[in-house]
Amino acid sequence: MLLLDLYKKVELRPFIPVVGEFQSRLAGIEDECEPLGLLFEKEVQSEQEMFFALISQKALAFEVTNEMGEVWDIRLEPFSHFKSRSKKITFPFIGCNAQKLQNISEWIITLCNWEGTFLYSSAKH
Repeated sequence: MLLLDLYKKVELRPFIPVVGEFQSRLAGIEDECEPLGLLFEKEVQSEQEMFFALISQKALAFEVTNEMGEVWDIRLEPFSHFKSRSKKITFPFIGCNAQKLQNISEWIITLCNWEGTFLYSSAKH
């Protein structure tokens, strides 16, 4: 789903900054491990579907680690920053535990623009 598509659906507009942030944070990950980029399996019609589509992104089910034992956290930095300080990156599949899902869910909610203005400031997060 492109950001332009979100502007067309009033109910999904609060997610415009979230999708933009996901795109930014996941940029470059598919070069290392395809298909972990932002992907929507089906057309999203409601807030609930959008929320589920975001917390269900494949990249969130992997514990992306580097040779120093650091674990990449999408909430804290873009993948490109993590990659730039790593020599070797591994992608073990671990699924999403309840705490990780809770943390990601809260992050998504804080990124949403619920005020109805569609100008987004990166100072929100």
